[in-house]
Amino acid sequence: MKKEWDRLRQKNVWDESCPREWDDVRREADAGGYTVHMGWLFGICVEKNAELEPDDPNRKFKGRVVFQGNRVIDQNYDAAIFQDLGSSPATMEASKLADFYGCAPDNVVQIADAEQAYIQADMTGTPTWICLPPEARPAWWKIKFPHLRRPVCRLRRALYGHPDAGTMWEQLQDTHAKRVGFRALGAEWPSCYWHDRLKLMLVVYVDDF
Repeated sequence: MKKEWDRLRQKNVWDESCPREWDDVRREADAGGYTVHMGWLFGICVEKNAELEPDDPNRKFKGRVVFQGNRVIDQNYDAAIFQDLGSSPATMEASKLADFYGCAPDNVVQIADAEQAYIQADMTGTPTWICLPPEARPAWWKIKFPHLRRPVCRLRRALYGHPDAGTMWEQLQDTHAKRVGFRALGAEWPSCYWHDRLKLMLVVYVDDF
């Protein structure tokens, strides 16, 4: 779990350099007439490949930190309303089409995934403040900010679990794909692209290419 928390810190997923008091952020938004979202992060730890023998090196524990998307409120403690952008993942038919094209003479199919995909995208929309669990709060907070009872910090990246994180990532990868020469196949083939010069078909399903 420490490894996962440290990885996210290195990517600046949230700004913990200047934590604020939960109630101060909420009251300022209420007085200023704007909306903020307040949420929580939590960690989960799972055992991957638990069906393997106990001494198999592929059997290991993995930590993951996520945004608790089912527990988000605004400055008035009402349930948060999200942009409801909606993502458009590729279909099963697109996967089969890619396999078919890869079977053509001199063609090949390759698969890769994006490393920590969602947090490559910036957090957009309503400002979101997150509360870290006590065990994940930096020790120096108690020294520099001893007055904070419930510290929160601004979420900077589209963290797993946020209702709109998938769409933020999808928009980012779409921009990059088009920048290097891909063009979208059309609305009826979501997350599918074609590169005219390379004769290359690209299918994107969440963080898998």
